[in-house]
Amino acid sequence: MRLLIEFQKTERVRHLGLLDMQRTMQRALRRSHLPVQYSKGFNPHMNMSFASALSSGIPGDAEILDVSLAEPVTEEEALQALRTALPAAMPVTRVRLVDDRFKKMGAKLEAAAYVFTLHTDSETAARLLEAIPRFLAEKEILALRKSKSAERMVDIRPMIFHLEGNATESGAALQATVSFTEPATLKPTLLLDSLCRYAGIEVPPTFIRRTGLFGRNEQAELVPLFDMP
Repeated sequence: MRLLIEFQKTERVRHLGLLDMQRTMQRALRRSHLPVQYSKGFNPHMNMSFASALSSGIPGDAEILDVSLAEPVTEEEALQALRTALPAAMPVTRVRLVDDRFKKMGAKLEAAAYVFTLHTDSETAARLLEAIPRFLAEKEILALRKSKSAERMVDIRPMIFHLEGNATESGAALQATVSFTEPATLKPTLLLDSLCRYAGIEVPPTFIRRTGLFGRNEQAELVPLFDMP
């Protein structure tokens, strides 16, 4: 049996990196007294994994942790135990029990949604917003994608599923849904850099929030990853 945990990484803890998040969750799971399954061997560790690692500095509204259990529990017991064990800055929104044969959340992941809050003057914001339709109309958008092993130019246009924006008192707000598969992941910072370069402006001070993770159902429609069948 496995337990899927949907939780929020709020602004207060947005600077926690992956290792800090792992340690925080491990401590919380121990405090919860849930029957978490451990690996075998000389140095046993909890069988748990995040659906997607979230970069330091970015909060998330619907992050997912996948935990293997050694004994059955009810969803109500798990939810109450986790809400008691986790800090207020990382609230659990819901849990779900699945069979061990259920495909890992990371393997079902297809897309991620983000909100960008840009702090700039109204003229710069207008230039950026006006550029979005032209940006999306391009057949190809080349951008330099960096990895640990190499740098290469890639066409990010097929990785942009949705992009829109509106003016705000502080400048502008963008809403985007992008590809998040292993062979075609579009980082939010690369999308923003590419859009600003296309609009002919410098990247303004920006606050990024991940608002959702998605998979595809049998009709190839994007649905919340936590609800995937």
